[in-house]
Amino acid sequence: MGKYNQGILGPFTGKVGAIVGSSWKGVNYIKSLPGPNASNTEAQQKQRTRFKSVVSLASSLLSSLIRPVWNLVSGKMTGYNLFVKTNMSAFDESGTLVNYSDFHASVGALPLPGNLNIQDDTDVVSGIELAWKDESGTGIGQADDKLHLLVMTADKVHILNTTAVRSDQSAEITLPVAVGNIHVYAFFGTAEGDKFSPDLYSAILLT
Repeated sequence: MGKYNQGILGPFTGKVGAIVGSSWKGVNYIKSLPGPNASNTEAQQKQRTRFKSVVSLASSLLSSLIRPVWNLVSGKMTGYNLFVKTNMSAFDESGTLVNYSDFHASVGALPLPGNLNIQDDTDVVSGIELAWKDESGTGIGQADDKLHLLVMTADKVHILNTTAVRSDQSAEITLPVAVGNIHVYAFFGTAEGDKFSPDLYSAILLT
């Protein structure tokens, strides 16, 4: 795909022969259509399988995560495409999410609290405990920034928008999942929902 500056007749759009012209967020571009003999190697098939899995996950999180969080920092790229690009490396050639530490639930400039820790709450079935240092007023972090969680089990993804805020310094949360191995991604967002932080990942054995 190549970018171009429009001429006196304006930007080129549509298809002419094997060339397609289009525009996205003010950027004009052209790309060629694949020919009938486009290669279909084993490596390309595996890449497509990986891509389909990431796209499927992105589609399921479109309204709950991508639009409210990823669209805020996507720039010239859609939040959907940024999510897919960021998380491709977390999936293997069979399309299975295997590198959980490479996966990211959130992106943004809001700082995470210092010393954020997530662990199993042994006193509560399917409960977790979180603790962190309140650094309100440093950078752009504020006392009323809210805690958000993405929780993955073997077959489902949950988005939890909690009532805990940065100044609480801790939270005890009962998750809507069965006991066992889970993957938790914690991040913070402003009370207005206009900025979010990167996430912190933790693998937890719920009891």
